[in-house]
Amino acid sequence: MALQVWPHTEVLVAGGGPTGIVAAIAAGLAGARTTLVEQHGFLGGEATTALNIHGFHSNNETHIVRGIPWEIIDRLKKMHAACEMRFSEFRNLSLPMKMVRDVAIDKEAFKHLTMEMLEDAGVKVLLHTFVSDVVIEDDALRGLVVENKSGRVFLQADRVVDCTGDGDVAARAGAPFEQGRASDGTMQPLSLMFTLNNVDLERAVDTVGTRRAVAIDPEPWMSKYQHFMLPLSQWKAQLQRWFPELPEKNLFTAFTGNALRKGEVNGATGVHVPHIDATDAEQLSRAEILGRKYAWRMAHFMQENVPGFENSYLLSTSAHIGVRETRRILGEHYLTYDEVIEARRNENVVALGGFFVDIHDYEGRSEEGFVPSKGIIVKDGGYYDIPYGTLVPKRVDNLLVGGRCHSASHEAQASTRVMGTCMGMGQAAGAAAALSLKQGVSPRELEVKGLQQLLLQQGAFLGERFLEAEPPAEHPV
Repeated sequence: MALQVWPHTEVLVAGGGPTGIVAAIAAGLAGARTTLVEQHGFLGGEATTALNIHGFHSNNETHIVRGIPWEIIDRLKKMHAACEMRFSEFRNLSLPMKMVRDVAIDKEAFKHLTMEMLEDAGVKVLLHTFVSDVVIEDDALRGLVVENKSGRVFLQADRVVDCTGDGDVAARAGAPFEQGRASDGTMQPLSLMFTLNNVDLERAVDTVGTRRAVAIDPEPWMSKYQHFMLPLSQWKAQLQRWFPELPEKNLFTAFTGNALRKGEVNGATGVHVPHIDATDAEQLSRAEILGRKYAWRMAHFMQENVPGFENSYLLSTSAHIGVRETRRILGEHYLTYDEVIEARRNENVVALGGFFVDIHDYEGRSEEGFVPSKGIIVKDGGYYDIPYGTLVPKRVDNLLVGGRCHSASHEAQASTRVMGTCMGMGQAAGAAAALSLKQGVSPRELEVKGLQQLLLQQGAFLGERFLEAEPPAEHPV
């Protein structure tokens, strides 16, 4: 099939999940002619899998991710389609929480609103469009080859932002990368989210006993418990019957989920599919198949055994399995575990992170996680800086990355990978693409202070020290 050449775009964003959406909006608002490509027929990525969005606040409740990402949440709240929550044991100092604040969203409202915001920013959106190749000249990316209903198409672009999550574009372009833990490359397990309807969650939580989170500003339609973890150890025999292929030590002994609206429960992040490389087509397919089998069985196990779930039924499964970790593209800065856990500052900061180092058990156990040597909570419950260099891949010019594929160690990425933090990185990458184009320099040569000014103009928060600085006299673009 002949390769078609479509009109040139200035900024091309690959991947229409939360990171890519924000990157495209940021580039569009900064004045760049922007195109966003997405392989599915809708936008939203992991935000449409029924997950809560973590990372907007640090553990001392500092609001660290603002700007375009928070505008999305704020507008969803006004649509009665989002809820901020606080974990109920936070005030009990004998029960320190791994995360304190969280946001639940209506996934259909998220799809609708973000498409509207992209249109308002002048972004062209191409759905059902899969990135299949890259075009490189003199170590500079000149655009992407995509495939869709029109055939094979070359999309020429001055700047490309890789928001695929897996770093597909950067890897194909020849950027170096890492995968998994340093010892053997093992990555975190995958989980397929699913939705159960007709659940009496209050009865389940109050009967079984659990960690839970409650709405900060509850409304009558909201579930009383917005996030929860139900221990299932008392039903080990029944679990073994439903999951006979799993050894007893790997049974799913906790059901962790969220519930924005009364009666609907979304789960289960603890139902794991371990030892999968999601950049391998056969392994990813096996994970999708197993994930859907597990969702079906777990739904019936819950109905059969857990108080409050007697009349529940499986309403839907996610469009795709959730991937926590694949490639980490090596960039001009490599974010380390020490930088994260010690809440370090960096003069080239373009985004902030404060989520705990969340490494799910490598073997798939649902109640256990790996704890590195210095623990999992950022120092003093605070936040750390994410430097611009983590978004700039080595070797390849005209390319930026955003989201969980940025340049970080295995342990550091376990904190930065959550959606709120990734959205902050997306805004930085999209703004950098537009600004470097406007200034006629490569992203690698971009002066970070100008990018910081642009991000502040777009409402981002880069730390208290930036609040003390005088705002720039004029917009830097």
